[in-house]
Amino acid sequence: MKTNPLSILLIMLFFISACTPVSPRVSKTSVDSAEAQHLLTSLKNKNHTLNSFKGIGKIKIWDKDKFQIARVAWLGAAPGKLRIEALNVSGQPVASIAGDGKWFYYRNHDDFYKKQASDPSLKKIVSVPVRSSDIFSMLAGRVPIQEHHLALIVKHESEYVLELQSKWGNIIEKIYFDTSKTIVSKIEMFDAFGSLTYRAAFGRIRTIGDYQIPFTLELSDDDDDAGFQLHISNYWTGVPVPPSKFILTPTD
Repeated sequence: MKTNPLSILLIMLFFISACTPVSPRVSKTSVDSAEAQHLLTSLKNKNHTLNSFKGIGKIKIWDKDKFQIARVAWLGAAPGKLRIEALNVSGQPVASIAGDGKWFYYRNHDDFYKKQASDPSLKKIVSVPVRSSDIFSMLAGRVPIQEHHLALIVKHESEYVLELQSKWGNIIEKIYFDTSKTIVSKIEMFDAFGSLTYRAAFGRIRTIGDYQIPFTLELSDDDDDAGFQLHISNYWTGVPVPPSKFILTPTD
């Protein structure tokens, strides 16, 4: 049987582990400010009633000098259940990943894998160390928010940045707002030592029903050597999704 190139790439990724100038005009608002808390509350409430969704689009995954482009479809249902499929030219799935909150699955025409994981890292799938729950949030038009100890606002000339810090004082997340402080253009995630793990940029914001959804999503690592870009073509909200859709078996 001839194996699809995307399937080969997904199998390999599944099993193989893998200075910005400071603006002179910067002010930091108190961590206990009403403004910082208002922004956090607004982020947590955004699209919070969006419990299920599905979409179709095109994805480009790159890792240094290797890249792959494919059509993809996905399903999502609260709390954090996700299924993503790579499609062939006929619209049939050639490779699938899914997570039901307890198990993580991978399947193509020739292989099937399953491992216990409630919120797995998808680095071996999308080349970036991003958690499944973060991908779910972003596909739902929400901003993933790390557990933090302090929050403060940094004001630049053309944007506001909400910084989240650990109890040790390290920055663990940056959330970039426009001047109106209503639209998030990108986020940056950091590890416990303050090193950037990935950045995510959001574009082509569209209103679907009662929700605002980014129709372009790009994630990359610190050096932009690895990442993926998703262009959404169609998106549906409030779709009926049975729990069985997030459980893969060797054959359906």
